[in-house]
Amino acid sequence: MKLTEAFRRYGVELTNPQWTSSAVSEDLRQVIVSLWKHSFNEDMTRYETRTAGWKGAGKSIFYRHLRQALDEGLPLRVVVASTDDPEEIVEGNASQTDNDFEPDFELVGRVVRLEDNELELAFERIGSPPEAVIAERSKSGVKYWHVAEAVEALGKPVRTGEIAAWLAQHYPYEDHSDLGANLAFLTVNDANRRHYDRSRKNWRSDSGHPRDRLLRQGRYKATTYEVFRPAVHGHWDLQPNANGKWEAIALPSTVLGRAQAEAQDQAFDHLPPLDSDHDARVWTMTAIAQRQGQGAFRAKILEAYGERCAITGCNAISVLEAAHILPYRGEHTHRVDNGLLLRSDIHTLFDLGLLWITPTHVVAIAPSLKATEYEAMEGQDLRLPKTREHWPNPVHLAEQARLAQERHK
Repeated sequence: MKLTEAFRRYGVELTNPQWTSSAVSEDLRQVIVSLWKHSFNEDMTRYETRTAGWKGAGKSIFYRHLRQALDEGLPLRVVVASTDDPEEIVEGNASQTDNDFEPDFELVGRVVRLEDNELELAFERIGSPPEAVIAERSKSGVKYWHVAEAVEALGKPVRTGEIAAWLAQHYPYEDHSDLGANLAFLTVNDANRRHYDRSRKNWRSDSGHPRDRLLRQGRYKATTYEVFRPAVHGHWDLQPNANGKWEAIALPSTVLGRAQAEAQDQAFDHLPPLDSDHDARVWTMTAIAQRQGQGAFRAKILEAYGERCAITGCNAISVLEAAHILPYRGEHTHRVDNGLLLRSDIHTLFDLGLLWITPTHVVAIAPSLKATEYEAMEGQDLRLPKTREHWPNPVHLAEQARLAQERHK
């Protein structure tokens, strides 16, 4: 986006854009400033820079506006400037670089220190877009899925400019001035995503969240985005370090994590050609049959558990599945004491290691299921078969519990 257009998003007209980068909004008293992204700290709460190399009237106007913000207590609002070559900016050659400008409506700041050749600003993410921007965005609906669509369609690691060009071609009537925010929103190893998805508490990419879609590589002009593939990229989490600064952390590889990642990567690679509605329905029914379990084994498990889910008590047979405690490796694992009858959603959580059964037949859940409807199941006793020899093998339960807990250390 051009600098003048970015300022217009705040409802102000930037005069002499060839050398000015600040303005004061009179309707809503605030100071709009354009700031280089590379001079922010990682979570964009602090901005420090030296200005000794900045010559001309633009510097004096910029300083005058910052002094006005300091004296009158006016908030700072930001247009984030990004460049393909930060070193050229440091040397005072901004006009010789390929730059892009994007308003970050969430950032609201204040002046901490203002000296002749140095300045320091502090920011919080407490702002919101102007009403005109909100009204315009509401016409477009949720756009971050279009951002994910762009990266998937381009089919390779791509830069922000390539994504913007694709969006302009395929969704020309949408406002994508918030492209950076939408990219962060979907990117598993971007610590800033927590500012854009405030309802989310768990940032682990192995929790099956639908917005874990992209991965970022490189910095500055070398930054690219690609489709997140756990089998290739591993799993990620966001955590505060010892200084309280949030960082993207690569999670250690686990047995269940590797299996899940490889399965996700391969799930749709070998589909048969679906040339008709009949083919598609057969494929769907095949997937259901596979989840329900092999006929004889499922029949034994249904009988042993009285046709009720061992955890919820659900008796709708169509959604009850014969779950293996230890993975199926042939007929010798088709033993009733190596199986549980579980409702389909519980079976999925069990296989993902988000729910497990202790050797004493007590339900346990992963931290990511706290504050969900499944939390009520924690500490619940398992519904056991009447015949003791059909009770789940405690050794098998212990091994599945160990693998599940390994994912959540």
